[in-house]
Amino acid sequence: MRTVLYQKHVESGGKIVDFAGWEMPLWYKKGQSAEHHATRKNVGLFDICHMGEFDITGPGSKEMMSKLLTNNVFGMSDGQASYNFMLNQNGGVIDDCIIYKFNDEKWMLVVNAGNIRTDLEWIMENAPGGVTVTDRSDRTAKLDLQGPDSPKIIRDLAGEDVLNKFGFFKFRDGVVIGGIPVLLSRTGYTGEIGFELYFDSDRAVEMWDMLIKAGEKYGIEPCGLGARDSLRTEAGLPLHGHEIRPDVPALNTPWNFVFDWEHDFIGKAALLKIREEGSGHYTIPFIMSGRSKAMPGWNVNLEGVKIGNVVSGVISPTLENRPIGFLMSQTPLETGTKLTFNEEGKSRILEGEISDSPFVKPTSRMKMKNFL
Repeated sequence: MRTVLYQKHVESGGKIVDFAGWEMPLWYKKGQSAEHHATRKNVGLFDICHMGEFDITGPGSKEMMSKLLTNNVFGMSDGQASYNFMLNQNGGVIDDCIIYKFNDEKWMLVVNAGNIRTDLEWIMENAPGGVTVTDRSDRTAKLDLQGPDSPKIIRDLAGEDVLNKFGFFKFRDGVVIGGIPVLLSRTGYTGEIGFELYFDSDRAVEMWDMLIKAGEKYGIEPCGLGARDSLRTEAGLPLHGHEIRPDVPALNTPWNFVFDWEHDFIGKAALLKIREEGSGHYTIPFIMSGRSKAMPGWNVNLEGVKIGNVVSGVISPTLENRPIGFLMSQTPLETGTKLTFNEEGKSRILEGEISDSPFVKPTSRMKMKNFL
């Protein structure tokens, strides 16, 4: 599968790879490190058109979303977004997603590209009468504009009033950018201040070109999957299929903020039982001592005894190319605990230690005025 921007990526020299069945750019001519630094220091533009978008409407939709999602849907105000896990009955993560509230009877749920079909089936299975679920993924384009200069581009194209009192994880529908109606959301997955833009897929090429041109004076770079991964890891955010999975209960992670335990949701009973028994896995950030990277699947050892495996590993451009990542352990580990890493069946041993997360201080929650 290809997004509507596939040809733009090819024309820009993107290295195309398979990602969840989609042909997507891994990086462009300047390389992953340049794209990563552009997002941290200036602004980066990401094609996220492969993601899924569901409209959920009707009486009872709020109650349904509260049942399906782990965070406090009832506490949301109109125009607010919320990051969530959607769990199975065993407490494993079917997907991580963002829910957007228009009002009590109108919502949009944004899900990962590789999970669109399974997510939709799960939601439909749990939808009561009167609730309508519409998959509009094919008709919706999504671009992420991230970095400290991203507000300047939005200001230049849509006017500064659009950004007035625009808080973190808020959104505004009907924003007109270069004649294109957009749902503009102050969200993203890089740790930097930025926006996600949702609009009609027929206007995707036009919007991409407009943002690139408007961003030239700010040092904008188109960014591929490689920079997405290193940026989200530095920001301490999970990737579905790695840090969070359907077969691993979603406890003992750096993302406990996704749980509002005061409401009932699918998977809650299983998680409470695991917590009471003191069992389960622990997902923990680490940083390497040298320049070599511990790869996903490698063994994690404490005092020579295997305690788990690496689930993500990247080179961190912001941290002067120090390798960082996340591991999954059978035991809790404190920050600073020394570890060794090795590939199964290989004698080479690498050293590292448990780190705090996020690895890089975010700017995403800072006041908009600081960037204009």
